[in-house]
Amino acid sequence: MLSVGLQTTAGDLRSLLKSKGLLLRSLLANFVAVPIVGIVLVRTLPFKPEAAAALLLLACTPGGISALQFTTRIKGASLFAGSSAFLLTFVAVFLSPPLLTLVLPGDISVVIPYGRALLFVVVFLLLPLVAGTLVRSREELLAEKLSKPCAIISLVLFIVVLVLIMSLRKEAMNAVGKEALLYMLVFIIISMAVGWFMGGPAKDTRPVLATVTGMRHVGLSVLIATGLNAFPDQAVQAPLLAFSALMVPPSMLLTAYMLIRSRKATRESQK
Repeated sequence: MLSVGLQTTAGDLRSLLKSKGLLLRSLLANFVAVPIVGIVLVRTLPFKPEAAAALLLLACTPGGISALQFTTRIKGASLFAGSSAFLLTFVAVFLSPPLLTLVLPGDISVVIPYGRALLFVVVFLLLPLVAGTLVRSREELLAEKLSKPCAIISLVLFIVVLVLIMSLRKEAMNAVGKEALLYMLVFIIISMAVGWFMGGPAKDTRPVLATVTGMRHVGLSVLIATGLNAFPDQAVQAPLLAFSALMVPPSMLLTAYMLIRSRKATRESQK
């Protein structure tokens, strides 16, 4: 988020705020269309109760921060990627609990620690974004020099975290089973297709919204899962952790495809 802020000017923010149609489509894709997809899959496929609850949690909690590792690589899409992560996470803190009360069975109560969730949004999303933008507005050359190192550090830390929790994810995937993993992958692909369709005609916003929509907010889902009264914590957390591993490869493939296509178009334009 700091890297995104270092690339952002006040004019960029104003132009983004004017894109009301795109922002509205982002909200509709993540808080209406994807929850409907989750409900349909849970009711038509033979999910175990804990896996079904986990999928509904994910369907109703967008804003996965891991998406930034992919969306910020797409040329010209850094600001929309960062603002989407902030907007969707912030709105999810307030909108996901009532959504979940509608889609989860009536005997499951939903509790969310608003203080911890809002603290996360402010400290890890809003403050670095604002700090980077302020540096950019006052010291543009410094911001340009710092932006790339920040992005590299972010990528390195992301890879380190993936390696550290790899064994936990493998255990979770084994516990969930191949059938449930396949259903989750179907959910991810459909969610990405929804994001692509709702991204509009612009070449840079479609892949960003597809990635953001496919990568749900596993962290917020885990916070909510700890408050569910119908399951032991680990019963729901295992499929959530398995999902966190599954959602990375499709986004990685889409980003790689967009980068290859962009470089090909650049080479052709230079001929």
